[in-house]
Amino acid sequence: MALEEYEAGLCKQCNQPLSETTKPEYDFNNPFGSAFYEAAPGTPVQCHCCAALQRSERDTAALNPQFPGAMIHAVRLVRRG
Repeated sequence: MALEEYEAGLCKQCNQPLSETTKPEYDFNNPFGSAFYEAAPGTPVQCHCCAALQRSERDTAALNPQFPGAMIHAVRLVRRG
């Protein structure tokens, strides 16, 4: 139950605590704010594993058009040479 409560308080996209990330003083557009979020140096970067999963999802979506989200995809790292 504690885990469910904790997860309910997280942003669904960045997984950071909403109690922190929604504070008005952290709004980028607030000139009186005390801080703001910005992209970390060196980002964005592409996760090649996620890219392979998305290619698989895209390429197989027609196999189960009624429930494409029900398809289970897996990828593996293939060494060249």
